[in-house]
Amino acid sequence: MKFPRRRFLRLAVGAATLPVVPSAPALGQGTIIPTNVTLIVERTQYFAKHGLASEVLDMRRKASAVRLSIGLPAGEIFVKHPGGDGSEPDVAWQCTFADGAARDADLAARAASAEFESVRVQMRKLYARFERQVLAIAAL
Repeated sequence: MKFPRRRFLRLAVGAATLPVVPSAPALGQGTIIPTNVTLIVERTQYFAKHGLASEVLDMRRKASAVRLSIGLPAGEIFVKHPGGDGSEPDVAWQCTFADGAARDADLAARAASAEFESVRVQMRKLYARFERQVLAIAAL
């Protein structure tokens, strides 16, 4: 496939700024979790008030930026896909933790951050429903 020079340069610059990650497959991509490891996943789901889905996404991005600024991982943000059945949240976020203690430390850091609490207050004005699940990844 041949890219126009301008697009290639944009792709190359973007690739240069990607973080270096270990050469292990990503969780959910065929990784087999040993039975002696308990990984915790926190997943939040935001069901936006009518017409506010893009604002919810913007606020979730801001929350992830605040997480980074206080030394926490950004997590992953998901948006509703038109191929779903319509029951999906407008925006979802999730983060994986090594264990319960790591998640507890993450919760404490969020609670201690006035900036993160400010984002929470703003987010509450944008959604009609919020859900949080905390799950353990089961070994195969």
